[in-house]
Amino acid sequence: MRRVDDLGIGVMVRFAVPVEESFRRLKSFGLRHCQFAGVSDAYLYGTAGHDNTRRLRDLMEQYDVASCSVFCSFPEQDWGRAKETVGLTPPDTRAERIARACRTADWAKELGIEQIAVHVGYLPEDAESGEYKGFVRAMRGFIRFLESNGQVLAYETGQEPLEILIRTMTDIGVENQRLNFDPANLLYYNNEDPMLFVDVLGDKVVHMHCKDAVRPAGGAAFGHETRLGEGGTRFRELFHKLYEKGYRGPLTIEREIAEGEELNRDIRDAITLLESLKQECGAEV
Repeated sequence: MRRVDDLGIGVMVRFAVPVEESFRRLKSFGLRHCQFAGVSDAYLYGTAGHDNTRRLRDLMEQYDVASCSVFCSFPEQDWGRAKETVGLTPPDTRAERIARACRTADWAKELGIEQIAVHVGYLPEDAESGEYKGFVRAMRGFIRFLESNGQVLAYETGQEPLEILIRTMTDIGVENQRLNFDPANLLYYNNEDPMLFVDVLGDKVVHMHCKDAVRPAGGAAFGHETRLGEGGTRFRELFHKLYEKGYRGPLTIEREIAEGEELNRDIRDAITLLESLKQECGAEV
């Protein structure tokens, strides 16, 4: 597979869109890095999955695309009922979803990808509850499986308050736990300041979603996303702080609005901002 560059700027490639179409779009922005997301059954299972994965590998070579991360997603997640349906915390779907995540990890290993990212869901708050202890046991087994694959689990930040996330990672007790750092999500879900996350867990960050947001206002349950650099993450300062702490991982632009010219403009503007920040830090552009 193609080498992943330090601080490589990229976008998410979701398998709901034909992969070659996504790669053409990636190249139209002058980029070569991506994070795979929502890998479909058509790639994960059976002879067809093997053939489609081989074609994907060929397309990555053809378009000179590099990926170091796969973001796990699961069927039947309802973001309108996130606490009950999202990630690996809901006990009714946990075993099935961990099995799918393991298969996704094996698929990623075929492509030389070492980061498995996931929204684990809303972590149980009561450390003495059976719900919490069952979750920790299941996650310990899953993360040990990733360890045997030479992979890390990268928690997508946002839904988990810092204190609860640290406690959960400590109780799981497996070394290869890392962060897929999404500063916008921390504001969207009204959790701690992203700067605090970097201060405390910056050494655990292996992937960054370059996204911005503001906190909830006017009694709203959630905040809302903004263009990169225009929200409350203090993105420029945040970038410098992460760089100073030694971060050289991927910079994946995530802008969750409808396809169209506004999205394309926002991605191009984000690329310009990230390139300027890299220059300010003395990194190669």
